Amino acid sequence: MLQAALSLFAERGYEATTIEEIAHQAGVAVGGFYQHFASKQQLLLVLMDSFLNGVEDLSQQCTADNTLEARSAIEQAVRQRLLIDWAYVGAYRAWREATALNGELRALHAQLEQWTAQQIEHMLHTLLQTPGARKDVDVTSLAWVVSLLFWRLAEVSLQEPDTIVSTITYMLYHALFIDGAAY
Repeated sequence: MLQAALSLFAERGYEATTIEEIAHQAGVAVGGFYQHFASKQQLLLVLMDSFLNGVEDLSQQCTADNTLEARSAIEQAVRQRLLIDWAYVGAYRAWREATALNGELRALHAQLEQWTAQQIEHMLHTLLQTPGARKDVDVTSLAWVVSLLFWRLAEVSLQEPDTIVSTITYMLYHALFIDGAAY
């Protein structure tokens, strides 16, 4: 049902997708939907929780693996994060729509933005322990900018993801390291 919801949310949006359509696409009866979820909103929360678990797992992997060169570590983290984001395009589209209509979800979204910025900030602090790192980086502000960029990119599937990965990698590398200092 989660895959069916992701697909339908990406195609039609949150409001236009019905529980009946999700159940039908998943090959279950509507009653089967209600055995797992109390509502469409609960299903959306489960999808977002899964998305956030993927982001958290990535954050832990990136901080644990300091054997990669700085640029490669950044590129790997960016690529993996975007792959997670793009796997959940439908959930994100539905989430944006639902938060526009629901004050409680809007408040939760603000908390999620804060949490993702903190995850990124933690990764940036780890990268700044690498030789050749700049000493004057405002990590908190950079983390917020990057977090908002990822949230925005989660809304769309791009035709040329390698270009986006390269651009973000270049931006982060040059924001964090003195040119030519860390490879």
